[in-house]
Amino acid sequence: MSNFASTLIQWHGEHGRSGLPWQGQKDPYRVWLSEIMLQQTQVSTVKDRYIEFINRFPTVDDLANASADDVMALWAGLGYYTRARNLHTCAKIIVEKFAGKFPQQAEELCQLPGIGMSTAAAIASFCFGEKISILDANVKRLLARYYGVEQDIKKTTAHQDLWEKAQHIVPKQAVDMPIYTQALMDFGATVCTPKNPHCTSCVFQKKCIAFRENKVKDIPLRVKKATIKTVQSEMLFIVAKDHALFELRPAKGIWGGLWSFPESAWQDSPHQNIQPLQLSMDDFINLPKQLLKSSYAKARLLAPRKHVFTHRNLYFQIRILTIEQPLELPKDQFAWVKIDACEHLGLPTPIRQFIKDYLQI
Repeated sequence: MSNFASTLIQWHGEHGRSGLPWQGQKDPYRVWLSEIMLQQTQVSTVKDRYIEFINRFPTVDDLANASADDVMALWAGLGYYTRARNLHTCAKIIVEKFAGKFPQQAEELCQLPGIGMSTAAAIASFCFGEKISILDANVKRLLARYYGVEQDIKKTTAHQDLWEKAQHIVPKQAVDMPIYTQALMDFGATVCTPKNPHCTSCVFQKKCIAFRENKVKDIPLRVKKATIKTVQSEMLFIVAKDHALFELRPAKGIWGGLWSFPESAWQDSPHQNIQPLQLSMDDFINLPKQLLKSSYAKARLLAPRKHVFTHRNLYFQIRILTIEQPLELPKDQFAWVKIDACEHLGLPTPIRQFIKDYLQI
């Protein structure tokens, strides 16, 4: 076993995390699910949602046989909804092509939808003892500091260099791979953190190049973040008696595959002094304009609400239209749903919150 691996495993025995619901798993379905959920999402958020998901879909067969609406509804609020669509598609492929059994090699696993090389390595090492390293963001940061990699680690050359270094230090024995992989995850998350890493108590202090050369704050290289844009839109909350109209959003894009209110195109706006948009029914291209024109003119316009994405802020104003009867609209694109019974739909978080507020009025 490499000195790095043995040191890390020893550290984990004394200081590793415990109590997370996916730890110690040998079931590739559960490892896969936790890895996908933890992409771009904090552990504190995932813990409860992971348990909910497992309770609702305990096996890959249950997930494969679920409806897309059920999957998206359970995923709502976790963001990055392409993950949920890929999760569902991947489950179907595993059931149909592999008889419900996950491939055991990382190289084959990463051919499946939504499974990148690091996720594939996690499944293969945890469940099947393959001697292959993960390389998620935490591990990249740890190895970049340990080896003194000063380039932008998002660049292909640096990324490939880190893969080779990561693979060079895996344990020699397959039996050590599960605990080593967990130790990598825990050390990057709790010791070699992005800000204020615990260098004074780090077991790699003497060998860490970044620490020896006083470059811990400079590695990994900090790349200037893109400017946060501000955009505006208007949504129509169309009410017919006790039902509201929902529109299925395109699979690709923001809130892809979720149900939301009919919405106008996003418009760039200044960061300050957000003003109501001046729109008409012509801005809602999928709705029957003539039938709603008179209702739109009389509708109540609410103050803009703010929703924060990673790279932009959205201010959306909601216009409440009340009509006598539900309109006949394509069922593959629209749905009339009782306002107090729409929890089964996959809804964006701000839409779910608006409905909750509306019902309390």
